[in-house]
Amino acid sequence: LRAKLDQIPALKEAEATTKVPKEFLVLAACALLLVLLFFGIGAGALCSIVGFVYPAYKSFEAIESKNRGDDTQWLIYWVVY
Repeated sequence: LRAKLDQIPALKEAEATTKVPKEFLVLAACALLLVLLFFGIGAGALCSIVGFVYPAYKSFEAIESKNRGDDTQWLIYWVVY
């Protein structure tokens, strides 16, 4: 786990700043996310991110690529959504 976390520069900075191991920072963030979702806090924002922001990002990415298959996939997504 530590080897994977060493590849993320933001975690290196957070560990150096807080003097808390990366593993604990990731576990605390996951626990906080689970608690917030369990109590319904932020559920609307999560739905917006999963249902709109991510597809919008992937759609722009697909438009910029040369592949036509991904354009069709995301166009179908937006027509159905």
